[in-house]
Amino acid sequence: MPSHDLAKLRARLGHRYQLERELGRGGMGAVYLARELKLDRLVALKVLPDAFAADPALRDRFLRESRTAASFSHPNIVPVFAVEEQDEVLAFAMGYVEGESLAERVARSGALTARDAVRLMHDVAYALAYAHGRGTVHRDIKPDNIMLDRATNRALVMDFGVARRSDVVAETSGLTRVGEVVGTPEYMSPEQATGDTVDGRSDLYSLGLVMWFALTGQTAMGGDSAPRILMRQLTEQLPPIATLRSDLPPALADAVDRCLRKEPAERFDDAGALATALDDAELASPEIPLPIRLLAREVSLLSVALPFVLLLASVFFFRQMLRGFPNLDLLIPVVVVLAALFARLGQALNDAARIARLGFDAHDVERGLRAVVDEAASAREARRLDPDLARDRRTVIITALIMLAIAVVSTGVALALREQVAPGRYSMGGLGIALFFNGVASFGVFFMLIVRDPRRMPVGERLFRIFWLRAPGRWLLARSMDKEMRRRAKREGAGGHSGTGLLHVSAAAPLSPPRVSQPEAVESTYTNRLDAIESRLASLESWRHAREE
Repeated sequence: MPSHDLAKLRARLGHRYQLERELGRGGMGAVYLARELKLDRLVALKVLPDAFAADPALRDRFLRESRTAASFSHPNIVPVFAVEEQDEVLAFAMGYVEGESLAERVARSGALTARDAVRLMHDVAYALAYAHGRGTVHRDIKPDNIMLDRATNRALVMDFGVARRSDVVAETSGLTRVGEVVGTPEYMSPEQATGDTVDGRSDLYSLGLVMWFALTGQTAMGGDSAPRILMRQLTEQLPPIATLRSDLPPALADAVDRCLRKEPAERFDDAGALATALDDAELASPEIPLPIRLLAREVSLLSVALPFVLLLASVFFFRQMLRGFPNLDLLIPVVVVLAALFARLGQALNDAARIARLGFDAHDVERGLRAVVDEAASAREARRLDPDLARDRRTVIITALIMLAIAVVSTGVALALREQVAPGRYSMGGLGIALFFNGVASFGVFFMLIVRDPRRMPVGERLFRIFWLRAPGRWLLARSMDKEMRRRAKREGAGGHSGTGLLHVSAAAPLSPPRVSQPEAVESTYTNRLDAIESRLASLESWRHAREE
């Protein structure tokens, strides 16, 4: 397939886009990073193969289907902004995602954790449910077509521009053959491979293979040729994913296995049912109720301030004690600050009691606090993958070293300017005082720049985890909530908690086991389909040779 060079593209599309660099290239064309001049925004410009632009039927079909994709508006779908039709160039502009594809993520850091895999499957399921609800089947769900946003780790499905409406009867034109057979055999459903009618359940099978790749780091259905791969798609049932990843939650493993059933009727009814199953199993990150989130913010502040003030107070007290308490007035601000902080602690515990009045128990609060720190951990993981943040951090380190140099010079000069007026007592002029405080302030800035790294766990969060997520903090919260819970239980005439259940652990609804076809019937079906595959591949090769000539 001839490729478009940048000079040709700039000549055709330069009036609308400033092409910056190539992002990737595959069987369905090349993708470039470009800036849309009129709106001054970055886009991913996908340029389709020459055959798409040269054939009027393929061109019309692609434009028709791209309009459908451009009408989508969903947070887990990469938007299509525009379709460009310029002479021999056919392209569409998509939203540019700051991140990497799932294929790149696995190649870089290996198989996903169970937590990240749940979020991935959840996001893609919702994207597919949206598209399927509008009558569109993607037909090419694969790791390269799933982007992971660097800032939020959100999964976005791309390339709906080559999808097909599920209510359109399969054609025999070249585009249908390219999309359905040449697509990606490693992630193709059995019914798509044989040219049968496909619906949203075909995308679910592809998603199951994508999850297998994400969880194992390996392609489930590989082979040295397209016919062999498609033969495996028809005849080979993969082992349960739990045999390779014993750490997976049972509901997640069951969901992946169910998507990979050969018969569409044995999979989930639709992508919405898959998303609902994940929700019901409480695998996705829980929503944290606002009262618990506010409590977490309050006790997080106390986790930093109270130990710090206690440490300073202890040092100050022992120094005064060693000197025989010559000036007790100096203890007044320390006592005031400590009293204010302990009063703030009492208010936080009262907030916990009010949370109990809303119907939550101590277990709910503990889960909410853990969810808050898990959110922070996920955000740090996303920041570690951000190359811009790494560059910014180097700039911060250089700035910190400059501030340290200023601190050393300023305090050194200030100390040199002081004059001794009595044993142990010194006098300093206005310039010396200014330099001294400038040095102290610069040292404080240096310390904060060095210590505060957004990619690493801050001291406050460490203290939060040590105290509030362990026995001392859990005991304090339980005691503060216990009286209110007993009072509420007495009012309700019940002996226990009847909480809202927003964060309460409930038994996950088991995913219904799929029906298994009889081996004889399956073998007969696959034998019949194999002939259809070979026929369609032969037809495809003839079509491609004709195009190349």
